[in-house]
Amino acid sequence: MVSGSTRLSVSNHKAVSFTTNILIVGGAYAGLSAINTFVNQFRDKIDKFPNTFKENHVTVTLIEPRAGLLNVLGMPRCIVDEEFSKTQFIPMNKIKNLKFDRVISKDMKFLNDMVEETKVSKNHEIGLDLNFVHGKVTYLDENKASYQLSSEDSEDTEEAIIDFDYVILASGRDRNFPTTPKAFSYDYFLNEMRLSKRSIVDHETISIIGAGAVGIELAGDFKHYLPNKTINLIHPHGDLPPESALSKEFKDLTLESIKASGINLYMNTRVNLGSNDSHDNKIDRGITKGDLTTTDGNTIKSDLNIWCTMHQNNTSFLSSSLQKKFRTDKNCIRVNEYLQLHNKETGETIPTFFVLGDLVDLNIIKSAGWALYFGRVVANNLSSLILEDKLVEPLADIDQTPKGMVLVAGNGELICELSGVVSKNVPDYVAEYRDYCFGRIMATIGI
Repeated sequence: MVSGSTRLSVSNHKAVSFTTNILIVGGAYAGLSAINTFVNQFRDKIDKFPNTFKENHVTVTLIEPRAGLLNVLGMPRCIVDEEFSKTQFIPMNKIKNLKFDRVISKDMKFLNDMVEETKVSKNHEIGLDLNFVHGKVTYLDENKASYQLSSEDSEDTEEAIIDFDYVILASGRDRNFPTTPKAFSYDYFLNEMRLSKRSIVDHETISIIGAGAVGIELAGDFKHYLPNKTINLIHPHGDLPPESALSKEFKDLTLESIKASGINLYMNTRVNLGSNDSHDNKIDRGITKGDLTTTDGNTIKSDLNIWCTMHQNNTSFLSSSLQKKFRTDKNCIRVNEYLQLHNKETGETIPTFFVLGDLVDLNIIKSAGWALYFGRVVANNLSSLILEDKLVEPLADIDQTPKGMVLVAGNGELICELSGVVSKNVPDYVAEYRDYCFGRIMATIGI
């Protein structure tokens, strides 16, 4: 491990260079699952090695551009329900069971709040130091990362370097605004949601282009919470959602629910990607105004358009060498059964580099559940590597794991396919989706 990881001051409001034993890139479901599990595993195992880290603590650094945990599952409803959005972002200083010892952030209010939390940290009692960096990684290889602190000032590009022994990449994926807000802080997020809802309320006909899971839930929630609006859902295929692993029964039930809610559904319809792409028609990332033209020459009347036609895995900051060796054509990252960087064709593995969540090149339907599971597996293995020099837990057999999904469709209905069973409005799931699974997620993470 890095000899003598840099011991930061309790708080910094400028980017500083330092070293850490473990760097976790991304503090959403997977990253928080990893860091909290690591702390708990380390606490459980350190009694077997009482003097190992008495003087030189193991330092873990989490870097995340948001000053808290945003429940992205709840985003479709957040956009049209301001009161609900207030419940879907937990500031980092409000996370109960995870305490940091040192914080770097340009947000002085957040920095002061976090400094108060560092006073109750007991990490030092088990030989740990936890750092939180409120920023984003701009470059990453197998030994170091460059980063910038989060800032509303787009001209603020000051960078610093973090050297590390191990890295956990959990940077996730982004979609167009408003389903992926910047959400630098709690207040910033609420303002983004207020502005998004205002755009929707000010227009009568809203079109959602793309009926993947996010597009379906956006259309369903928009119609459910703004029933007087005309909602169009436009999809280029004959069934939805597009995941081939899902059964025809599930897709038919979803389709039936959407139609029954009064959403105008356009199947087998492709919108010209250039529709309304002039500067005057753009409101923000992923939102345009005006009628849409289809590839077969028809026009769909529309006032406001929300594009759900793409997502982007956050891998662009990886070094060119890592991208060449481990990134697939679909912008996923190749891993082995321990979620370490691994190229099956060349046999090359980087044992100190782990990848989690939506980024992995595995045959799964990407979900919060998988992200939480991956975080626990990697944390267990990493604590064992550091304390016992061995890996202890491979992934479960992915190919034998049943595929499934839970969708909020029309009229607030829950369409479920789990372990091959398709159902609607199962009471337990209805209860969980009152907060879009946020309570369950936080309980699973342990925060």
